[in-house]
Formats: sequence, C-alpha cells, structure tokens
Amino acid sequence: MEDLSFQQTVDRVLVHRHAVNEVFLTDLVPIDRDTCVIGAQLPLSHPYFLDQRAPTARYDALLLTECCRQAGTYVAHTQYGVARDWVFLAAATSIELERTDVLEVGDSPGELTLEVHSLPSFRGGRLRSVRTRLDLSIAGERIGVMEGEGRYLDREEYGLLRQGGRGGQVPLSSALGAEPAGVPVAPRLVERRDPRNVLLVDAHGTADGVAARLWVSGRHATIFDHPLDHYPAMALLEAAAQATTLAVRLDGASSGRDDGVSAARTDAADVRITGLAADYVRFAEVDADVDIMATITERPPAVGHGPVAANVVFRQQGAVLTEIVVSAELHATDRTPARQAVAA
Repeated sequence: MEDLSFQQTVDRVLVHRHAVNEVFLTDLVPIDRDTCVIGAQLPLSHPYFLDQRAPTARYDALLLTECCRQAGTYVAHTQYGVARDWVFLAAATSIELERTDVLEVGDSPGELTLEVHSLPSFRGGRLRSVRTRLDLSIAGERIGVMEGEGRYLDREEYGLLRQGGRGGQVPLSSALGAEPAGVPVAPRLVERRDPRNVLLVDAHGTADGVAARLWVSGRHATIFDHPLDHYPAMALLEAAAQATTLAVRLDGASSGRDDGVSAARTDAADVRITGLAADYVRFAEVDADVDIMATITERPPAVGHGPVAANVVFRQQGAVLTEIVVSAELHATDRTPARQAVAA
C-alpha cells in the first residue's frame, strides 16, 4: 500500500510499551470502520526477539505475534476510542506461518504489513471485546495469518478482577528475582544464545516430551518492559516454544542419570516455530510456580528436516492456566551432532 509509512514508530503508550525500542508499529491506514492496514518495521537486531542460535537470523513467530499484539492494541485505542489506561486481556491467540523462506533478516529492516479485520462488541457505547484476524505480508509476499480474541476492562474493573479472593495486594513482576529460581536450561537447547532469554528451569525429559518450570527475571527488558501483576501471554507463548524445542532435542535420548536430566537428541538441526495456538483460562501469577508439560504429538524425522508438533500445558497449583499447541519445522544444518546436558 503506497500510503503506508515506515518512517517512524507510533506512540509507545498506544501499544502498551514503555521503551521506544520495543515499539515496532509505524503507521495505520483505515480502509473502513472495521478494517485497516498497519505497517511495522522489523529490526535488524534485538536482544530478545532476534537472540537466536542459528547462524542466520530470522524473523520468527514470536516477533510477528508481538507485532500483531501491538496492532490489536493500537486499533482499539485509535479506531474504537478505548481509553489509554484500559487493560486488554487476551482470551485466545493463534498464528500460522505459511512461508518461512522469506523471513531471513536482510541488510535493511524488514517491512511488515498487517491487514487487520476486526469484529468488535460494544456495551454502553464502549468497546468491550474484539475478535481480530490479521493477514501478514513482508515486501508484498504473504507469510501467514494470526487470529485473536480479547476483552477490555477499565482500571476499576481490572482491579476488582485481580483482587479476587486475595487478602492483600496483588504482587508485581518487579518483586521477582534477577537470578534463576532453579537450574536453567542451556541456551543452545532452546535456540538461544543469551541465558537471560531462557524461560525454562529444572527441566527433565519425560516419556513423551519434557517437564519444566517457568522462570522470568523481573528485570527482563522485553517481557517486563514495565511491571505487571502476572506473566503475560507473550511469555507463555515463548515458554511453550522453548519447551517444544527442548522436547524435540531430548526426543529418544536419555543419559540415564538418576536426577532425570537427559541428553540432547541432536545439535545438528534448527527448530523453527511455525504455529502457536493458545486459549488462556487463568492468570499466571508471579508469586507461585508455573509448571510446564510439553508432549510431542508429531515426532521429528530421524534425519533431514520435517514437521514436528507438541501440546504444551501450563499449570499453577494444579489448575490449568493455558494449553498451547505448537507447530514447528526441523531443519538440518551443518553443525556436528552432539549429546548435551539440559542444564547450563
């Protein structure tokens, strides 16, 4: 679209970000009342979204999902008049990448176009919930689609919801420690380089996948760009992607150690996430353990490359928080296979 600009980012407040460098949206062009086109500039580097182990950096499902999240929030504020201090609660999200061959980071920032179709629901003249479909393309090439559903609450409504049966104040992410509350997974086993971006601790292989606990530093500059009173949906999606990646790497191998720590299946392949589908049932509280169980539902090929899939369930104090279906592709590389421990 010729009128769509990629010259500067939008107001950070309207995408619920505090740091300007975490804002990817650049422009919005309305088509009709419930349809618009949004531009986003994809970075050449990013300490979280492009912290990747693969030799060639690629734009992935998590970065594109974050762009979609920002787009949905921006539309609510600019097109439907939602007040800046209202809170958005995700009910469901799904993304499916139809092409991955055009996602390599090039010599200049990528230009992502999002065609946004909204189905809003109003009460008392104010937006209360919305279902959204976003068609994604880069440089004119369609790459996939995302669908989402959520609702909007004013601060008083949200405060009452979050207080629930608690006797005191709901804790914030800023109270989380800076050091891992457990043994973190080795970054290379979840396609990361920086240990600060590993969200799994105390992981071990199971008969059909992997079990672990969620851990995020309260100082994580992207996940907790500002203090929150729960783990956000984006953190759960990333943890599900990492749990799936780890499950693929552990598939079929075990070190036989009594503590259950297993050896990696292979180090000679990249695991590329191509799809995520989640329904959010409960808040993931920051003051209690979040247990993760990933079960492989489509096993990786013995050699070469091919599709894999897993079902990842998050529980807290026995209650299911969310269930995320993860699709991925295993791509062979020229790295030498090696058996590696789960722990860093």
